[in-house]
This record gives sequence, C-alpha cells and structure tokens, in this order.
Amino acid sequence: MNEQLQLFFYNVEKIRLYFGSEAAPFEKELALKLTVRNIPFYYEDYEKVVQQIKANTKWYSSARAGQKIYHNYYVHFAKAPEQVVHTLHMYKQLTKQFKRNEQTYLAAMYMKHDADIQKLQTLTNELARQPSLTYSALKLSTTALLSTRENNVATLVQTYELYYKALISLGYEHKDTTKNSAVLLTLGTGIFCDETSQHLQQISHFIRKSDVKIERCHYNTIALLALAKFKVVQFPALYAIHDEICRELNIKKYDCNSLLLAAQIYTSNEAIGDLPESALDFNDMLHIDPVVAGECGSDNGGGGD
Repeated sequence: MNEQLQLFFYNVEKIRLYFGSEAAPFEKELALKLTVRNIPFYYEDYEKVVQQIKANTKWYSSARAGQKIYHNYYVHFAKAPEQVVHTLHMYKQLTKQFKRNEQTYLAAMYMKHDADIQKLQTLTNELARQPSLTYSALKLSTTALLSTRENNVATLVQTYELYYKALISLGYEHKDTTKNSAVLLTLGTGIFCDETSQHLQQISHFIRKSDVKIERCHYNTIALLALAKFKVVQFPALYAIHDEICRELNIKKYDCNSLLLAAQIYTSNEAIGDLPESALDFNDMLHIDPVVAGECGSDNGGGGD
C-alpha cells in the first residue's frame, strides 16, 4: 500500500479515537492535511497547540469558539507549537485593518511580518476590482494564502484573471468554485503557465470524453492534477488509490470527496507548479465536504478557508 495512504488511514483512526463521535464532520480533512505534510496525529501535540491558543487569548475570544482554528493551527504548528504566540500577535496586527473573526485568525497563519499585512491589504483591494469578484469576494484566509507568493500584487491579480478566463473558456461555470480554482492555479505558478493550462485542457477533455459530467466540486481536483503535471495515462494509478480509500472508509465511489482525497494523496509526492517542496499550504484550499457527496452541485462561497 502507498505509504501516504497508510499514513492517511492511521491519522483517520487516531483522530476517531481521540475525538470520538464528534470526529465524523472533520476526520478526513484533518487527517489529509496532516498526511500531505507527513505528520502523524499525536494527541499530545494537538493539546500543546490548544494550550498555546488558550494561554494567549481571552476566554471570550472567537479562537476558542469552535474547533476549526484549533485544527488549522495544529496542522500548521504541530511541530512547533511555540509559533502560535507569533501568529496570535499577527492576528492582533491584522485586526487594525480587518474584522475580528475566524477568517482573520486563519489569515494570521500566513503572516510572518508587518510587511505581509500591507501586501495582503493591497492584494485584497486589487482583487476586489476584478470583474469576477465584484459581487463575491474571496475569503480573507484565501487571499492571505495567495499573498504568500513572492510575486508582486499586480502579477498575482493578472494571473488570477487569466486562469479564471481559461477555466471559463473550458466550460467551467461562473461560480465561486471556479474562482477558487483560479486562485489555486495562481498560487501554484505565480504567473500564468501555458503548460499548466494545457494540462488543465487535456484532463478536462479526457473526463468529458469518458461521458463523466464535470461538477463544480471537481474543479479543484482537476486544477490540482494540472499543477502536478498529471497525464491521462496516470488515471489507473489514481483510481487504484481512490478505490482503496472507498473500501477502507466506506465512501461512495466517484463522489466529490473520494476523488479529491485520492488526488491529494496521489500528488502528495509530486511537484506542484513551481512551488518548493516545503510549500504545502496550498492544501489549505482543498476542502473535504462533511456532507455526503451527491451534493456536488452546491457552491459554498468564494475561496477556501
């Protein structure tokens, strides 16, 4: 069995043991985010991160309102819980320009210096001027993740628009999921990449020739495969991982969740765009819907959490 797949199953099991019946809505996504970073779930490490959050926030803080921030901070700081202190400091800096809410706590994970906050503010303003985002802005954490690219703001905005138009030209819908995929592609390459665009076309055309309808929830999966330079001859290997996940976790075959799980595990050892091997935060944009698949047609808002 694929080593990454083994680690994923291990993480799902340990998360279920620790959280009990509460784990169902988030077990796969949390396990997956840890797996692509080669992190086994250890409850001691999880509790250290939670302790850091509680020690550095007030009892009424929204950071303590739900498990989402605990989970995301654990994924990011499992190996260095002391970094939570700096992230919460950056959260306070962010609140001078942005609202105090969950999104701001998540955005703070990507902020290392005060200059990063200024770039985030500029990028937020420039993206808001784009026609595709006029009525539905990206989530702050999505924009913050995009701002971590070394490219300047003008280049990132232009690249996002080019990828968005490329997706629309392939028949993707004018929906938030398409915007999210355009951001993912931009995050992966920084500037518009013809090779990535060609892979996007090839994968999309191959799927349609197979008489499979491309649903909105498939967009990010296809974008991820394009960034990994996935070739259609690799589909059998991807399907093998997919089938193993479905058997082990009793997931319905070919739903949105199982395909996205398989794609992330399959590409976890592949180069993504021109990102360095250590740059794994792009996976934060790829979400596993806790609701049973079959609701593929739903659209859950602009940008990932």
